[in-house]
Amino acid sequence: MPYLKSFTAASLIVALGCASAQAHAFLVKSVPPVGSTVTAAPTALLLTFTEGLEIPFCSVAVTDGMGMNDAAGKPQPVPGHPEQMMVKLNIEMPGKITVSWHAVSVDTHKTEGSFSFTVAP
Repeated sequence: MPYLKSFTAASLIVALGCASAQAHAFLVKSVPPVGSTVTAAPTALLLTFTEGLEIPFCSVAVTDGMGMNDAAGKPQPVPGHPEQMMVKLNIEMPGKITVSWHAVSVDTHKTEGSFSFTVAP
């Protein structure tokens, strides 16, 4: 039985190591919400991920239906929330807003994605 115990412990260590090596920061929430329609143009975008971020290496592009850049700066950290980043917005026209993000997690894995929300007229 000692062989079985050491095999089980070794398997657990390998499994846990693989799980942490596979970790990536995935988007779990945004404000305004993904696919939503808001009645007023938001002044900021808040993105929440599954794990902590390396904000200096992250980027967010926000464009309106005319292809105009509506982001008013680089992503900023949210104090006390290493899994979040915020970017100020400067949305001047109602319509569909597209958000494209690139995230680098604290374990240096990169992820990216995009979504949209609508600002009602």
